[in-house]
Amino acid sequence: MEKLKFLTSDSFQKIKELGTRLPALPGADLRIQYLVKDVPERGEVRYALIIEQGRIVDVVEGVIDDPSFDVTMAYDVSVRIHRLELAPPEAAAAGLVTVGGDTSKLPLMMNVVGRPEYQAMVKELAGITEF
Repeated sequence: MEKLKFLTSDSFQKIKELGTRLPALPGADLRIQYLVKDVPERGEVRYALIIEQGRIVDVVEGVIDDPSFDVTMAYDVSVRIHRLELAPPEAAAAGLVTVGGDTSKLPLMMNVVGRPEYQAMVKELAGITEF
């Protein structure tokens, strides 16, 4: 199987495909806007995860209206997070990730991404992704 290139339409489609299979987490509805800087040959990549009931129901390329909050990080940090080499809370604590907007929703996001099923999905994605 040919690997998916990180932060591309194909990789976003695979995230959506796998994310819709996550178990429900009632009340876990989020619209997270991401900005990844210093992406090789591309500069910046903006995308958003739309999470409903704990499932990733859409991955939108570009900018969305009314995000719950936004997350900004460098490409190398994003790669480490997606390879499960760096946990998002650790990245934030180290100042490698900045969060803007309604940060009161961060604990909800941590509930979503901290689940074993979510971690298994990220591990599966890392195995089929070219970084």
